[in-house]
Amino acid sequence: MSMRPSSLFALLCSAVIIGVLAMGSFASLAAAAAPTPAALNTAPDKLGSSPLSKLSQLTDQLYTAANDANRQVVYTLLQRIEGLSAYDAIRSHGTEAGWAAFDQTVKQMKQEVSEKGTSQHWYLEAAKLKLASDALYRPTVPLWLQYEGVLKDDENRIKVAWQSQIEGHNAAARVNLDIYRDHMDRFEIAALMQRDETQIKGLKDQITYTERILAAVDGGTVKPQEVLYALDGLDAASSRLFRLSDGQPALAEAIPPGTTIGEYRRGSGQIVEMFIAAFVMAVLGFAGWRKYSQYRDVGEPVSRNKFK
Repeated sequence: MSMRPSSLFALLCSAVIIGVLAMGSFASLAAAAAPTPAALNTAPDKLGSSPLSKLSQLTDQLYTAANDANRQVVYTLLQRIEGLSAYDAIRSHGTEAGWAAFDQTVKQMKQEVSEKGTSQHWYLEAAKLKLASDALYRPTVPLWLQYEGVLKDDENRIKVAWQSQIEGHNAAARVNLDIYRDHMDRFEIAALMQRDETQIKGLKDQITYTERILAAVDGGTVKPQEVLYALDGLDAASSRLFRLSDGQPALAEAIPPGTTIGEYRRGSGQIVEMFIAAFVMAVLGFAGWRKYSQYRDVGEPVSRNKFK
C-alpha cells in the first residue's frame, strides 16, 4: 500500500503548517499564562484559593446570577462579596478611591435587589464589580483595558455623526456621547483600582465639556469647529488613562504601536483558532486518504444501489 508523491507532499505541508501555528499558539498561551504580581503574592493563588482569586470567582458568579435575574443568589453573593472584601488581605490591593466606589456599588446593588422591577440593572452593576475584582487579581492584564478600543469606536461614531451635517447630526452626536459615558462608567471602578483618581476625573470632565460644546453649538453660541477640538481633548484624556506614566501601553508584554489590548488579544486568539482548524483539516485529510487508498488497492467495487 504505497502513498502517492502528491499525497505525501500534501501531508508534509499540513505537518509544517501545524508546526508553525503550534509554535505561535504555544507562545501566545505561554504569555497569557505568565504569572502576574497578584498571582505571585501567595502560592495557593495558583489553586484558586487566595483571597483575591476567591473575590474574582464570587464576582464572576454574581455576574452570571445577575444575568439570570436570580434575586436570592444575587443577594447571597453580594453578602459574601461584602464580607470577603473587608479583609485586610484584600484591601491591601487597589486604592482608597477604588474601594470607596466598590463599596458604594455593592450597597447600591443590595438596595436594588430588595426592590421590584430593578433586575434589568443588576447585570450592569455586577459587570462593574467583576471588572474591578479582575483588575485586582490580574493587575498586569486586566479586562478593563479592552475598553480602550471600545471608547475609540465610540469616539469615531461621535465624529462621524457630527461631520455628517445631515438634519439631527448634533442630536446623533450627543446620543453617541451618552454611549461613550455609559462605557466609561462600566469600567470606572476597575480603573480607580489601578489609576490615579485625577486621571478618571479628567476623562469624565472632558466628556462633560464635550457635551456642553455640542449644546452650545446647537444654540449658536460656539463655532462648529470647537466640537472637533473637544473630541481631540477626549481622545487625549482617554489615551492618558490607558497608558502608563511613561506613555507606554499598560501591558507587561510589548504590543505593536497603535494596537489596543483588545486587538492584541483577538490576534493571539486567532492563532489558536487557526491551529485547531489546521489540525482538524489534517486529520480529516489523512482519514480520507486512508479510506481512498484502501479501496484503491483492494479494488472493491461500489454498488450503484448505495446511491439510490
